[in-house]
Amino acid sequence: MPENNYWDHSIKPLNGHPVHASLAEVRSEEVQEIMGKMPPWIIRSGISLIGVLIVGAFVWAGYFRYPDVLPLQVRITPGAQALVVQGNIPAAEAWRVKTGQPVMLRLAAYPADTYGLLPGTVTAEAVAVNDSSFRVDIRLSQGMRSTTGQEIPSQPVLTGTAEIMTADQSVLQRIMGRVLSPLTRR
Repeated sequence: MPENNYWDHSIKPLNGHPVHASLAEVRSEEVQEIMGKMPPWIIRSGISLIGVLIVGAFVWAGYFRYPDVLPLQVRITPGAQALVVQGNIPAAEAWRVKTGQPVMLRLAAYPADTYGLLPGTVTAEAVAVNDSSFRVDIRLSQGMRSTTGQEIPSQPVLTGTAEIMTADQSVLQRIMGRVLSPLTRR
């Protein structure tokens, strides 16, 4: 009678695959075969889930917009007929500013979370002030009425930050534009 040596850990073949002696004693050949294969429905559902996630990411990227803004410091002063809003931008960014682009002004003296923002538009292309900066003229669309409907009191001088929206593209348009731009430059 052969001895069943518990300490014999030699590898014995099962179904053509090497199996450690301790596993061969615990599991039968049928259990070993079932445990050795991944069920096809799990593979199909995993591939389908990955496909749905990729399609969902493309839909999300096409739906959500990500505006490109150019920040600048502005100064609001009363003029002869209307308020004068002017700001300076670096010369390297002047090419991005075009007439009619929307602008949102955030005033330093009036917090945006309480008073809102002042909407406006760029009235003219950027004009060179000196070698390193260009002046941008902005017209307030609603005068001194903010996005929350509050009227901002007139002051001799107001300062703040403006953001000129230079492009309003979806995330997908930005990605595809960068991917396809080398192909369209030919």
